[in-house]
Amino acid sequence: MKYTKLLSITLAASLLSSAPVMAQDNTFYDESSQTYQIGVMVEAISTALTKPEDPESLTTISQYGTDSRYYVMIRGWLIQELAGVQSQLDATKAHDSNSENKQKFIDKVTFLQLAIRRIDLE
Repeated sequence: MKYTKLLSITLAASLLSSAPVMAQDNTFYDESSQTYQIGVMVEAISTALTKPEDPESLTTISQYGTDSRYYVMIRGWLIQELAGVQSQLDATKAHDSNSENKQKFIDKVTFLQLAIRRIDLE
């Protein structure tokens, strides 16, 4: 979970630092600015990734992931999340952890694979 938050923060910081910000015009706080919209997108996707059981989560990821401006970033994010969750799942298999945790990881892997498939196909 710490890795997920760190990845989310790193992605958000890199996106926000790459967008031009003009202090004079106060565009950083303008809801129509690109910087603000990217921040909203990152927060929405981050929230969706923490709630894979919510049907709206897949819709949110699909909505932003099919935008050609952000497709590569979001797909990369999902691939990294999938690698982390798959690693956790493999570790639970090796240690015969309780089935509740194992099922949680299986559900998350399935969700991430479906999200990747959805943005790839649209």
